[in-house]
Amino acid sequence: MSDLASILKNPLSLTPDVAGKITADIMANQLTPSQIGGFLVAIKLLGKETDPATIAAVAKAMQSKALPVELPFDVADIVGTGGDGQNTFNVSTAASIIVAGAGVKVAKHGSRASSSTSGSADVLEALGCHLESVSPTAVGSILDSSNFCFLFAQSFHPAMRHVAASRKELGVRTIFNMLGPLTNPARPSKMVVGVFSKDIGRIMAEALHLSGVREGWVVHGLVGLDEISPEGSTLVWAFDSMGTITERTISPADFGLAEHPLRDVVGGEANENAATMSALLDNALTGPIVDFVLMNAAALLYVAGAASNLKEGVALARQSISSGTAKQQLHQFATKTHFYKK
Repeated sequence: MSDLASILKNPLSLTPDVAGKITADIMANQLTPSQIGGFLVAIKLLGKETDPATIAAVAKAMQSKALPVELPFDVADIVGTGGDGQNTFNVSTAASIIVAGAGVKVAKHGSRASSSTSGSADVLEALGCHLESVSPTAVGSILDSSNFCFLFAQSFHPAMRHVAASRKELGVRTIFNMLGPLTNPARPSKMVVGVFSKDIGRIMAEALHLSGVREGWVVHGLVGLDEISPEGSTLVWAFDSMGTITERTISPADFGLAEHPLRDVVGGEANENAATMSALLDNALTGPIVDFVLMNAAALLYVAGAASNLKEGVALARQSISSGTAKQQLHQFATKTHFYKK
């Protein structure tokens, strides 16, 4: 409480370290909803939502209260911040399964829908996965024998319930809207992260580096998408282990794929998206959604070092689908979630 009182009296005292300490207090249920609201408003009014060091410090504090996952190997993840309002098909979920089928270990971190019709957890549950049975020890066991695992955010971040009421009452984006990609308990070393605005692309890249991600791409489709877009250009902020950020622009042509209007990759309810994903993994789907998924899978394969360029990434993703290995990864994960079901 003393840290919070200090920043309310002297806003300039809100350093990244102080923000992290207050977040830890929130996660420990030591602040009231009104105090939490005051902290979130202070963060916003002081412009700290766009400070990479503050974002990383808050994410670190949130991670410290998450259920810990210890893995003896590196994993990758592909995820978006959400909040773009486009309601597209669950592309990052499909891409993560396909990348796993291509041989990269993927620990996907996600939740149910908040700003779309179907979130990653919703579609996986519709595909027969029992996500709440995946514990920290189960993650290691699952990834030891296969390449895909999903970490349900609500299960691994129980302390986030302490901030839920304040966030809902404020009714505006807060710093916590940035934290999903930064708080995967499996601590991926390679990531592709989509952001809802081009204004936070470089900020997210810096925050990911400060949070320990070794290499990654932060992407924003210029049509207003937190994914690599099938329509028009996508901005990329690529960062390496030294924290060097390189900006570039890509389009479907860089993947050797056709361009498609965004309206052709809009998703539906969880059951509809699950049926589409099943057809995709059965190699029975053609058209815009396939290309949309291939692009995003190819990007993660490239970032993870499995492909030397984007077109090779597309080829590996296609092979993962056509060979049935992607479908096998989903089947293995779903089966194991029921094995661990209590």
